Amino acid sequence: MPRGQVLMNRTVKLTDAMQPVFGPGKVIKVKDINKKLWAYVKKYKLMTGTGPLMKRSIKLTPDLQALFGKKSAVKVGEMMKLLWAYIRKNNLF
Repeated sequence: MPRGQVLMNRTVKLTDAMQPVFGPGKVIKVKDINKKLWAYVKKYKLMTGTGPLMKRSIKLTPDLQALFGKKSAVKVGEMMKLLWAYIRKNNLF
């Protein structure tokens, strides 16, 4: 798999399950995936945890469960791993 700037300029095909989170369209650049995912999390206030510094997990809406599996929440560090697993599984490059 390419790394660095080459990877950031590649595009990923959007599936029907990804469109509610990343917006309408057929493709999205890799560098925009993280931005749009966090915009979705902030828009719907999905960060959970007690205290302002302890928000380390994200509640999953039905739209996110289609991408991350049938969990109720995921940790912040786990979120991108699950998304890349979904992209690789469906051959979206």
